[in-house]
Amino acid sequence: MVTIQANHLHAFRGGLKLKHHKNESLINGLSRLPVAEKLWISLRINRGNIATPLVKVGDKILKGQRIAKPDTQRGSYIHASTSGTVSAIEQRSTASPDADIALTIEITADGQDQWIELHETQITQDYINNASPEQLITAIHNTGLVGLGGAGFPTHLKYQSKTQIDTLIINGAECEPYISCDEQLMMDYPDDLINGILLMMKASGAKQAIFALEDQVGGIKSGIENKLKARNIDSIVVIKVPTIYPAGGEKQLIKVLTGCEVPSAGLPLDLGIIVQNVATIKAFNDFMSQGKPLVERIITVAGDCVGKSQNFIAAIGTPISHLLKQAQYHTEKTHRIIIGGPMMGYAMPNAEIAIDKTSNCVLALGQENTQHYGPTLPCIRCGECVNVCPAHLLPQQLHWYIKGENLEKAREHHLFDCIECGACAWVCPSQIKLVDYYRYAKSELNYLDYKRKKSDQAQIRHEQREERLLKLKQERMAKRKRTRRRTANPDKIKADLQATMDRINKAKEAKNKDKT
Repeated sequence: MVTIQANHLHAFRGGLKLKHHKNESLINGLSRLPVAEKLWISLRINRGNIATPLVKVGDKILKGQRIAKPDTQRGSYIHASTSGTVSAIEQRSTASPDADIALTIEITADGQDQWIELHETQITQDYINNASPEQLITAIHNTGLVGLGGAGFPTHLKYQSKTQIDTLIINGAECEPYISCDEQLMMDYPDDLINGILLMMKASGAKQAIFALEDQVGGIKSGIENKLKARNIDSIVVIKVPTIYPAGGEKQLIKVLTGCEVPSAGLPLDLGIIVQNVATIKAFNDFMSQGKPLVERIITVAGDCVGKSQNFIAAIGTPISHLLKQAQYHTEKTHRIIIGGPMMGYAMPNAEIAIDKTSNCVLALGQENTQHYGPTLPCIRCGECVNVCPAHLLPQQLHWYIKGENLEKAREHHLFDCIECGACAWVCPSQIKLVDYYRYAKSELNYLDYKRKKSDQAQIRHEQREERLLKLKQERMAKRKRTRRRTANPDKIKADLQATMDRINKAKEAKNKDKT
C-alpha cells in the first residue's frame, strides 16, 4: 500500500502560480437554474463512443428516464434531464473540442420537471457493510457516471479492474482559475461526500481514502474533519496540497501525495490507486441515497463579461445561452465563450451549444483576456516551456517534430503523456499556441492508428480468405485424383461392382429363407 503522510508532501516538476478569480462566483452562493425550454443532450461519450437512443421523436419522457444506452462496456447510460417530449434526434455541435458534431436528443420541457419513481435509502454504516462490491459497481454503471472533473472516463471501468486497489484519492484540488464548482460542492454537501467516499471505498476494496484539498480552502478541511471525527471514521484522511497549477491533474496529485510516478502511458491503477473527482462522488451518493441518476451537475458561470458570477445546479443539456442569461451576461462585450477554464478549456463558436456531463465551467471573456498579443514568432529555444511542463516533456522539441509533420517522432517523445494543461503556451515568449499543435498531432496519430488497424484487419481477412480458397482447391484436387485412380483401374471397378451384387444377392436369399 502506498504510504501517504500529511506532513511530508512531494512536488511535481514545473507548474504555474495563477490568479484564481474564484471568490467572484463563491460569494453569490449556489442556485438551482430554472430548466430551459429546450435541452440538447449529447449522446457522445468519452473517446468518441456514441450511445444508442432508446426513445424516438414524439415520445413523452420523465426526468431520470434512461434515453440512451452504450454500445460497448466503455460507454455509459444517458438519462433525461427533465420531463417533456422528445422533439428531435439529430446531429448538433457539442461542448467538446472544436465543438464536434454528435448525435443529440432534443427534449422540449413540459415545465413540470417530473421525476421517474425514486426510491430513497438511508446510507448507514450497516448498509455500506452489507453492500457487495459487485452491487455497487453495477450501480455506478446504471447511474451513467463518468469522471466529472473533465476527463469523462466511464467510472465503472476503474472498479472493474482486476488490480488490487489500496488507496482512493478524492480530488478536491480545483487548481484552474475561475472554476469554483467543486469548492462550492465541498462547502454545501460534506455529508454526501463522506457517504459517497465510503461507498466508493467498498466498491474498490480500498483500505484508505485521501481527501486532497488546496491549501487555500482551510475552512472546508476543518469542517470535513469535524464530521469525520463525529462519525468516528478514521479511514478517510483530509490533506491540503499546495495551490500550484496543475496540481489537480491526477498524475500530478498522485506525485504530490505519494512521491510515486504514474508510468508513461500508464494509469493510476498501475499503482493500486483510483482518483475520483468530488462531483463524481456526490453524483454516486445521489443515486444510492435517492435513486437519482446523473442528470444535473454544479457548473460555474464566470468571466469579465458576466454581471453576476455564480455556481448553478444545471440540467445536463442546458444551452450555454440560458446559463449566461441567468448570470447577467453582457453580449456586446464578449469576445470568446469558453467551456472549461482559461487554461484547458475550449472556445465555442456560439452560445447555442449545450453543456454535457463533463462541463464544469462556462466563461464569457472580453478581448482583453483573450487576445493574442502580437504575431506568433519563431521558437527561440529559451526552454521556458520545459521548465513549467509538469509531464517532464520537451514541448519545443514536440513542436518542432509536429511542425515538420514528423508525427511518429513526436509519439516517440511521449506526446500522449501531455495533459494539455497549457502551461507551456502560457510562458512562451514567442506566443506559440503549443497546445493546439499537440491536440492536432494526437488526433492525427489516433486517426492514423485507426486506419492502420482497419488495414491490418482487412489484410487478416484477405489472408484468411486466401487460405480458405487454397484449402477448397486442394480438397477438389484430391477428390479428382481419387476419381481418376478409380477409373484408371477397370479390374478394381469390376471387382467392386461384383462385390456389391454379391451383397445384394446374399441379402435377397436371406430374406427368402426367412419367409419359408
